[in-house]
Order: sequence, then structure tokens, then C-alpha cells
Amino acid sequence: LNSWAVAIRNAPDKALRLYCEMQRQSVPYDSFSILFTLKSCTCTGLHNNLAVAVIHHLHAHLFKLGFNSHVYVATSLLHAYAVASFKDARALFDEIPERNSVTWNTMITGYAKLGDADRARSLFEEMPCRDLASWSAMIAAYMNNGHWNRGFTLFRNMKQLKPDQFTLGSILQGCAHVGSIGSMVGKSIHGFTVKNGWELNVELGTLLVDMYAKCGFLNNACLVFDMMQDRNVASWTALICGSAQHGYGHEALAIFGTME
Repeated sequence: LNSWAVAIRNAPDKALRLYCEMQRQSVPYDSFSILFTLKSCTCTGLHNNLAVAVIHHLHAHLFKLGFNSHVYVATSLLHAYAVASFKDARALFDEIPERNSVTWNTMITGYAKLGDADRARSLFEEMPCRDLASWSAMIAAYMNNGHWNRGFTLFRNMKQLKPDQFTLGSILQGCAHVGSIGSMVGKSIHGFTVKNGWELNVELGTLLVDMYAKCGFLNNACLVFDMMQDRNVASWTALICGSAQHGYGHEALAIFGTME
């Protein structure tokens, strides 16, 4: 990485100023300085209208520089648009001549955030090659929009791919919404993580506690909770709310009283 790219990466709040300074000093742009500048547009808290205007300006400049056909730059630009203006993201997606899995997955996630799981699925079906992230994004699209059974069905159709924590996390969040089948799936997922030696980190542990508690298996929830070496507020909240939800009010108050 050149010094300008490093400076932009390390100070996203100053990225646009540094980018303009490169232009004033006629410093040649490289893909890294452009990528980090685009990334800064989505993480510096710019007002949405301002963010869109800035991204439009960068887009025009990238086109002038000839970087618009660079697949990684185009993908980063697509992500910036997807966060700030999904309409512009869709227009850019249709223009990108060479798409990679990240490009497709960005659009699937974007449609999911809009609540349009059907459009997300249409893109998923159009993909020439799907990776684990693609399946995870589509499963999350269903689960985050309340299409529990469709999410479970898609999960069962994952034949060759081994799920990761993100994939299983989406499924665990839906287990409490589909009755006894959900609790069976949740227990199976827990067994899968144990069999494969997964670390019971705070994220996975909290998901399991939440699943067991919401499904009414308070003993299992407490066992997982006790096995967790690290806990956060979400971990405690999952156990407390699960206890209260199933009529264990005194137990919920007792857990709250021991909260670290």
C-alpha cells in the first residue's frame, strides 16, 4: 500500500479530504486509495443525501480514471450505493460487465433489507455460481423477513457446503417461530457445533441461549449459559427474557439480580 492509501484507510473521517488532496497534488490514484475512500462513505455518518452526492462524484471520477471496469472497485462502489441509495445500486449492478460473488451477495442483502425476499431469491437463482456467503445471505433474507419455513427449506437444500456461524446464526434465530421442528433443528445445530469442535464464543453462545430459551428449554439455555466463558448484555437478556416469556418470573428476577 502506498502512503496515501494507508492514510485514507487509517482516517476514514478524513478520507474525502485526502482524496481531494491527491487530486490537487496530481498524485496517481491506485485501487486501494479508491477502495478505502469508497468504504469511508458508508462508515463516517454522512447524511444520506450528502453520502449519495459524494458517491455520485466519486463514481464520475472513477469513470474518468478508467477504474469503473475494475471488478473490486466496481464492487466497492456497488456496496456504497447499496447502503446510501439502493436504486442507484441496482442501476450500477445492471451495468457491471464482470460480476463476482460479492457483487451478487451485496444485491441479495440489499433487497433483503428492503423486505423484498422474492427479488432477493430471483437474483440468487440467476447467480452463475453460488458460494457459502450466497446461501447465507439468502437464508438470512428469509429469516430476517419472517419467512421461516422458506429459510429452513433453503438451509436443508445446502448439499455440498458446510455452514458457518453466520449461516447457523440465521437459522437459530428462526427456530422459536416454527414450533417443535424449530427446537429439533436448534438442537441439531448445537450438536453440529459440538461435534465439529466450534468454540463457544459469546456470539454463538448467545444465539444458542436465545434459541433454547425462546423454545422453552430453560435447562438447556442455562447449561449453555454456564458453559460460556464470556458473556455480554445480550447473553443475559436472552436468558432473562426467555425465562419471563415462559412464566418463570421469579427465576428471571433472580438471574437479573446476579447479572455481572
